[in-house]
Amino acid sequence: MLQARAFARGCAVSLAALFLAVGVCSVAEAKNKKKIEPVAVAPPPPPPEPEIPVGPPVLARYVINTAGAYATYMRTASGIGAKFADGKAVTDALLVGVRSEQHQMQQGMVAYAAIVALQDPAFVSAVRGFASHASTRDAMVRYILADPNYVLAIQGHDTAAGLIVSTLNAQGAQLETAGEAVRKSSYDIQLKSPWSKKPAPNQPATLAQAKLLSSSTIVPADDLAALLAGASDGTAPMTLSGAPALGPQSQAVVRGMALAALAVLGKAGDENLDYVMPLLVNNGDGFCFNMSKLNLYQCLSVARPYYEDVYCLGLHAMADTGRCVKGALEPPDVDTKLSASLVAAASTPGVTAASTGVGGSLPASPLAQ
Repeated sequence: MLQARAFARGCAVSLAALFLAVGVCSVAEAKNKKKIEPVAVAPPPPPPEPEIPVGPPVLARYVINTAGAYATYMRTASGIGAKFADGKAVTDALLVGVRSEQHQMQQGMVAYAAIVALQDPAFVSAVRGFASHASTRDAMVRYILADPNYVLAIQGHDTAAGLIVSTLNAQGAQLETAGEAVRKSSYDIQLKSPWSKKPAPNQPATLAQAKLLSSSTIVPADDLAALLAGASDGTAPMTLSGAPALGPQSQAVVRGMALAALAVLGKAGDENLDYVMPLLVNNGDGFCFNMSKLNLYQCLSVARPYYEDVYCLGLHAMADTGRCVKGALEPPDVDTKLSASLVAAASTPGVTAASTGVGGSLPASPLAQ
């Protein structure tokens, strides 16, 4: 019995020693575990953003037709000669010269400016640099729609603006020169052509017809629309030239470049008219076109002999309209802070698509500056 108890006590001591040893080992093991820090494994990098195909620039049919209407009027009205054989020739020329609807001229200038900007390879290439990835493309679209002046931060904007100013200014100057020649001819025919002193018959009807034609839209010829469509998508580029235009630009120029940029980004097609129309509606140039029309109507309302109709045609229908086109291209008188910051950003290395490549950084939105 005593041996059994002694054995039991020995077993208890052995078990206790065993548990103690196990406990010591467990504590030591735990301490060792605390000293071994797990190796941090970096998560795998996100997959590169897939490139998206970049097709040719796309402009809505409405934009091309509006540009065609503007080009049609500028070409037709500039072709009015300063020599008139009789009263009918005067009336016929007058009804050609008055066919410039104010809103169509405003929108047409911007639409035509967009097509001209698309002829500049540096500007198109810079915008295309942002078009091959959805993130940069969508950001560029948002920035342009929030503020069209953002295009002044894109490389190539100066050469694109130079093409617009040179091309449209030449059109305006041509119409102004033709109009001044017609105006001056009113004095010559008054002295040399007895028929010009006769009262034009039914002058109120002529005035009413002039007002009707002035509010009617122009449908460009199919060949001209096809020509502009080919120029916009690059299949039939125009041959244009013009010195780079630095500094702030007029809204007609800025909006033309903004529309061109959207075309390169694939966001100015027929399905994007909600993007396109706000850029075309530039009320800043409306006052000049409106005043030229009011002056024309006032002139025709008091005109009696044919030579006075010639004077109204040359000065108000033609020369004034040409001056309105030229005036719409003039930069603002005051260089705003926004424009200055954009020009500075455009000249800073590393902020434009052409200098950084497809994966380059997008210039910051001017609204955030």
